[in-house]
Amino acid sequence: MTSPGLGRITGRRLRAPLLTFVVLLLSGVAACSDGGTGEGPSTPGSRTRAATPRDLVGAWESAEPGSNTTLAYRFTDEGKYKYFGMTSYPMGQEVYQLIHVVEGTYEASTDALVLKPHSATLTRKNPENPERDFTSSPAPFKTERFEWKIADRELSLIREDETRFTFRWVSG
Repeated sequence: MTSPGLGRITGRRLRAPLLTFVVLLLSGVAACSDGGTGEGPSTPGSRTRAATPRDLVGAWESAEPGSNTTLAYRFTDEGKYKYFGMTSYPMGQEVYQLIHVVEGTYEASTDALVLKPHSATLTRKNPENPERDFTSSPAPFKTERFEWKIADRELSLIREDETRFTFRWVSG
């Protein structure tokens, strides 16, 4: 998994194309997110009840203003997930990019989330070293376990080592 906080984007011109890319990437999984019932999940993070595994269903994003890193998850009713992580920053007149995409299945109880990937790829574009760039190269992956909580439309994923990731709910 790509870690947040790897630097800052100095210009705002990358923000809109980056968000568009994330939304398009995650929308590939969105068609199966409601299981064809026409009913989406309840609004995540209600203050009046504890979150349930059903509240995970939808798109979640972690992208702080000014940050050079965007992380996103899409969870479906069928127990599938897709993760997208991208770090990008200006490098001269061009942009360095590192993109990590993981797909797999998940199991969630009221407080534990287990992500079981079945594929992972990395893409790198480095304007200072283009001969070593790669696209959708296979990447190592492993099962991950998190404690999870949803409150006020924010998903917190906490690793066993206490590393915390916070995502905002984007859509169902």
